[in-house]
Amino acid sequence: MKCPVCKDVTLLMSERRGVEIDYCPECRGIWLDRGELEKIMEKEDAYIKKEVKEETKHYEEKPRKQKRESFMSEIFEMFGD
Repeated sequence: MKCPVCKDVTLLMSERRGVEIDYCPECRGIWLDRGELEKIMEKEDAYIKKEVKEETKHYEEKPRKQKRESFMSEIFEMFGD
């Protein structure tokens, strides 16, 4: 499939935690197929719920030193500069 923006560049596909993401190596645009955004949002919601539960547990024991990145940042880290 060609990039809708660049027109002549073929999109590359990457699978990350069960979600397929098409991206353009030229303009760095990210394209999702039907249902992929919903998958990402569901996984992010589950990740946040898990993080809140762990923070509550750690808060009672001791403060955490370093906050983990979110699921969304893990998904899109490969598209950073």
